[in-house]
This record gives sequence, structure tokens and C-alpha cells, in this order.
Amino acid sequence: DADRFLMAPTGVHKERVRPEDLFIVDRRGGAVLRSPKNKTLRLSECATIFCLLINQRGAGSVMHSHGLSSVLAADLAEADRVVFHDLEMLKGIRGVSNIDRHAVPVIQNTPREPELVGQIKTAIEDPDFARSHCILVRDHGAYIWGADLWETKRHAEVYHFLFEATVARGHHHADRR
Repeated sequence: DADRFLMAPTGVHKERVRPEDLFIVDRRGGAVLRSPKNKTLRLSECATIFCLLINQRGAGSVMHSHGLSSVLAADLAEADRVVFHDLEMLKGIRGVSNIDRHAVPVIQNTPREPELVGQIKTAIEDPDFARSHCILVRDHGAYIWGADLWETKRHAEVYHFLFEATVARGHHHADRR
């Protein structure tokens, strides 16, 4: 329902997660409403970040990626963003066409994921990033979201392609501000 969301446990291959392994989390504050019966399963520290993206961006699904290409793409940003352009795959992101310049925020990593919330809030409130469905975290990975699981999956595939293309093209092609 609108007040709750399901969240997979941390440290478990997502292909192996069963319905009974999911946490039910309150979307307003991240409180666990129901834990799995298996007490060895732990809630991810990403819960507060997921709540923020659900509440502020209307995400119906959020994923966290540690993909190498996301880390390397963030390395190409000299400030707070990477701008993707001149790539056909851009049109796979909701609200973006292949002729657009698409800015994705890049934030600094912290020792613990809940400490990222302030930077993420600032980034998603910045009008420069209004069409972004991704936040890159330096030396860590990316948060990617969509209206539902399938859009999030598509966005993840497209963003990872954009990251890989940007890294392959190198510094000379990446926009940096």
C-alpha cells in the first residue's frame, strides 16, 4: 500500500531472496513494520535513502548498485555532476531524449550510508537534476529508481550503459563542471 514498501535484506544475492525474506518498511520514516522470520537477515542501511527517494521523487522501486562503471563514471566528474550526451541510449531514461544533455548528480561517499541522506536531498532538490533517476556516489556506486520494478531495471541497464560509454570515451568526452 501507499504507506509501506518491501525491502530486500542486505548481504543476500537478490536472486536468492524469497518473499518471506523481505522486510516491510514504513515509507514515512523507515521503521521496520515486519521483519523476516529468519533473524539472521538484516535490513540494509539504505532504508532511509530509499524512503527519501520514494517520498521526494515518487519512486516505486529503488536499487543500489556497486557496479564498477558507476564508480569510474563518478571519477570523471570534477564537481557535482556527470553530463551524458550524444548517445542513443539516453532515450531509455523517462523524460529524456537522445538529443538531450542529461545531468546526473555526483555526491561524496561517507563511512555509513545513512550519512548520505543530506547530500541526496540536496541533489534531488536541485533543478539541474530534475530529470535524473540516478545519483552517483564517489568510490561507492549508484542509487537508481523508477516508477516500478521494470522501469528501475530499464533505468539501471541504461545508466550502466551510459557509465560504460562515458568511461570508454574518457575524460576528453565527458562534460565536467
